[in-house]
Amino acid sequence: MKKEIFIDKLCERAKIKGIEEYEVFFLSNLSLGVKVYEEKIENLTNNQNQGVSFRCKVNGKMGYSYSESLNEEDIDFLIDEAVSNGNCIESDDEQFIYGEKHQYKKLNTYSKALDNLETKDIEEFLISMEKYAKSLDSRIEKVSYCYFGLGSGEVIIKNSKGLNLSNQGNVAYTFISVVAKENDIIKTDSEFIVSRDFSKFDYQKIAEGAVRKAIAKLNVQKSNILPEKVIIENLAFSSLLGAMSNIFSADAVQKGISLLKDKLNQKVASSKFTLIDDPHLENGFGSASFDSEGVPTEYTEIIKGGILSTYLYNLKTANKDKVKSTGHASKGGYKGTIGISTYNLYVKSGEKTFDELVKEIGEGILITDFAGLHSGLNSISGDFSLAGEGFLIKNGKIQNALNQITVAGNFFQLLNDIEEVGNDLRFSLSDIGSPSIIVKGLKIAID
Repeated sequence: MKKEIFIDKLCERAKIKGIEEYEVFFLSNLSLGVKVYEEKIENLTNNQNQGVSFRCKVNGKMGYSYSESLNEEDIDFLIDEAVSNGNCIESDDEQFIYGEKHQYKKLNTYSKALDNLETKDIEEFLISMEKYAKSLDSRIEKVSYCYFGLGSGEVIIKNSKGLNLSNQGNVAYTFISVVAKENDIIKTDSEFIVSRDFSKFDYQKIAEGAVRKAIAKLNVQKSNILPEKVIIENLAFSSLLGAMSNIFSADAVQKGISLLKDKLNQKVASSKFTLIDDPHLENGFGSASFDSEGVPTEYTEIIKGGILSTYLYNLKTANKDKVKSTGHASKGGYKGTIGISTYNLYVKSGEKTFDELVKEIGEGILITDFAGLHSGLNSISGDFSLAGEGFLIKNGKIQNALNQITVAGNFFQLLNDIEEVGNDLRFSLSDIGSPSIIVKGLKIAID
């Protein structure tokens, strides 16, 4: 059955059964992945799935159900299962079906040309990128990973309060990792791009970026420097921020697992630090005009000039704090329950270029990457001890690579110890972005 017909019939049947408050949530996903190795397709995946969830109020409780199929017999199952589940819920948390009338911002989140991209064009692009990377320097031993991914999806929300929303989106990315070897030193590095415009996938530029970074690491020297200040490069800080992003969730705050509890309108970071979540960011790959409850999304300054301005709310958590939802409800698929997540989370750019940051620090360390974020970072306390990669900075210039760096500190203290923010904002593959920053007070050990 076509999804539109199924959704309409499901709503009609819910009315007939006397259910006053209900919501239908439909989600479809298509993912394409192509990996080449030694100028041949090594792996090609093409996955598609869709499903629908139904939730309704039952004696003040919210019952859930879902189905992967959209057949006539699934309609009664969804309603009856949701009612049955609602009768079993013991939690006193009030949940809501959204029905306020709002204007939703029109966003360009879909490219038809991208969905019509031919596999042969992707294969040709990847093989060209792999060959070009190998040709750039004799020290490139191999291309260890050369991949193109494409994801597209559609979401529809329809409920008993008159809400009827839909959105279609897609995005593509490519990633290349190379191995450089000189004498007994072996180093790897990578580069990527994310876009809805395949014409922006310049295989030469992407390959050159990965090779340049890997080759730079081969010039390894030992150093006994104990730096007062370090530069954390944009993507490295993005990864650290991403691992800590749950601290801004009102759900985490209300459960007492975020140290930002009771910190609203207080200083929690350097005055040079502003943290933004912008679901309307032009060309943002997490952009959306409504959240998973149908609430309109909005530009949100979470931290402004070091002051914590807001937590991130869905309807349930907003009701607990007697505030408006910030439009951050999320679902991890049609089977998922309502949670909280960000869209395009990023640190606002400063004015200084990356080269100006390097010159300003004079002598110190540039950290280009963190490893072990899942094991070496406590996302509740903020304490971390992480392996890192980076370079020595001397006389205001980047010098040799450092072999093994251990970086220890506390994320909450780090935010307060930021001394400068650059203007080289870049987003990671996870829709989290940052410029490079100068920070003091980290404990650095170099082997």
